[in-house]
Amino acid sequence: MSDLDLIQKHHVDFSCSAHNQAMDILYSAEQTPEEIYSLIELTHVAHWHWMQREDKTPQNVSVALWALSRAYSANGFAERALRYAIESLETIENEDLLPSFYGYCNEALARAYSLNGSKIKATEHYNKAIELSEQIPTPQAKEWLLDQINRIEL
Repeated sequence: MSDLDLIQKHHVDFSCSAHNQAMDILYSAEQTPEEIYSLIELTHVAHWHWMQREDKTPQNVSVALWALSRAYSANGFAERALRYAIESLETIENEDLLPSFYGYCNEALARAYSLNGSKIKATEHYNKAIELSEQIPTPQAKEWLLDQINRIEL
């Protein structure tokens, strides 16, 4: 294996590992303050390694940006949460992906707008996320998105 291949392998390993660790924290029933704060670090690690990968796609980048938005929302940083949620949606707006990807972008936007007090925009994206969830063909995937949407305080 060449050095470049080995580096790419490490980017794959680190991007997936950091993302999965962040999702384990995000989706756990109870999180410590330290775990919530570590979401920011883990999602930045995952995003950076995704950006180095030769096989990255707009879909992967959007998911990494969505995770950053969720990490900042969990930590109460509305402005950064909104920045990454907007970037997440912009990254895939010209792609032809499953509705769940757009649903999660709108879920993150609703959460970030709610956090910064923009209730009208939060409700708009909340409703869009619900609408997109109805287009998800897999019941479990639909349930996961709806679970996250229903946790948003409008």
